[in-house]
This record gives sequence, C-alpha cells and structure tokens, in this order.
Amino acid sequence: MNRHPTLLVSLATLTLLASGGCSMARTLQPDTPSIAAPAMMQFGASLDTMRAAFDAACETYDVRELSPADLPIATTSHVQVDCRGFDHAGAVRLAEFVFADDALAFVWVLTDASEETVLRAALEASFGTPTHDADAIIAFADSHTALRRDVPELLYYSPDIADMYRAFFDQMAAQ
Repeated sequence: MNRHPTLLVSLATLTLLASGGCSMARTLQPDTPSIAAPAMMQFGASLDTMRAAFDAACETYDVRELSPADLPIATTSHVQVDCRGFDHAGAVRLAEFVFADDALAFVWVLTDASEETVLRAALEASFGTPTHDADAIIAFADSHTALRRDVPELLYYSPDIADMYRAFFDQMAAQ
C-alpha cells in the first residue's frame, strides 16, 4: 500500500531544506510505548544499505517499485519496502519504508484507531505539544513525526523533507 499523503501545496514553492531543530525527548511513563523512530530508520540511506536492517527487523518484506510520478519528491525512482512483523510502539506491525531517488524519505508504521489515545500520549510525552492538530493528523513537525487519524499510522520523515511536510500540516490545520 502506498500511504503518502496527497500534497495540496505547490512543491515548486517549497524548499526542501533540513529544518535542523528537534525537540528534546522527555522521559516516558513506564506503561507508555516507545514511539521514537527506531535507529534502523536511516533517512537518506539507499535501499541496498538498508537491506541488512530489513533482514533483522522484518519477519518478511517485499520491495515494490512504484511510479516516481506518484511521489512528489521523487524524480527518478519510487520504491516502497513493506516490512511485516516490525516491532514498534508496543506491537508487531506492518511498516512501509518509502525511498525517493534511492534515499529513505519517510516511514509509515500502521497502527489501530483504538491506539490513538495511547500513542498520542506517548508522542506528547516525548515531543511536547503537537505543532498541528487537525481532523486527519496530529503532527510534531519539529520532531519529524506525526500520527495519522484518517488512516491510523505513525509517520516518521527525513529532515530533508521537513519543510514540505510542515507546509502540508499547515494546510490541513487551516481547513
């Protein structure tokens, strides 16, 4: 499944620069699942570089080549790795690693709608108050993390595309 959001802003007006700032993590309560981006998420790494990490972190995984036209940040290639059995945020899940032009750009980790309250609490414990709270998404843009409500999943994204996502979150919050 390809779960990247449809961008409603003109990408030509966005600069895809790293934001450079991250909030300091806070201490989680003992019963709060860890929602920190796993260390194996090496944003900017190539698919070949990440294969050993997929072998270790996934029970099974599929590599799918998709059309670069379907991913606004891709010009030459769009690849998605569907990682089954990914242990994250207190459960074994499906994670979707999306590569644009052979660089890991973002990761969707599927959750369940019933987990929203617990995951939001974990995000707030780690990153503080959300930068955006819209019907479809709760974003912690300074930490390059979000929790989707419309399709329950966690989003982790590269600092290289942080400005694009912030503009997308701004637009969602304005609706």
